[in-house]
Amino acid sequence: MAPRAEVRVMLQKSKHDLFYSLVPSFIGETGIMWREKERSMVVVHILLPDRTQDMAEHIRSLYPGAVHTSTAVADRLSRQLQDYLNGTPVRFSLELLDLKQCYEFQRMVVMKAQEIPRGMVASYGRLAELIGTPGAARAVGTALARNPFPLILPCHRVVKFTGFLGQFGGGTNLKQTLLKLEGVYFNDTYRVRPSCFWSGERS
Repeated sequence: MAPRAEVRVMLQKSKHDLFYSLVPSFIGETGIMWREKERSMVVVHILLPDRTQDMAEHIRSLYPGAVHTSTAVADRLSRQLQDYLNGTPVRFSLELLDLKQCYEFQRMVVMKAQEIPRGMVASYGRLAELIGTPGAARAVGTALARNPFPLILPCHRVVKFTGFLGQFGGGTNLKQTLLKLEGVYFNDTYRVRPSCFWSGERS
């Protein structure tokens, strides 16, 4: 997930045009930050639950002036996120995402992460290899840490080559919860089982 300060800087110039929707689920409320675009919308940020603060208050503290509202498109995305968090496989529309805010390498990383099948994971190093930058595992981790669209672009599906989870904007407990929800198996030491590692081949 993108550092909040960086996202706030990107959005503050037009914060009066910024809207948000709230998505309740068993993990807590998720926030969808979006702008109007012609007859649709463009998503600029997905905020994972903050256990220390109510999501609406959290959003208002980060983005003063953002308006809580809904549209048919926003409601549809909210339902898709709820379905996903209820364990239903969902194919999200990437056309709604403002990918221009991602730098070029980051776009390569998050779009490749989006190819990791549900129920599988890839290591940071393997993802680096798959985008043609072997040895760039650390840079891949940095790009994923700044992913503005967690859940939709599933950065939680990228783990350490040892099977340990690695970092996640929503915390490692949430990362494990999401992976288990998708059918990823763990061994007794809380590492992802080798059988759940994706080779990079499209199914």
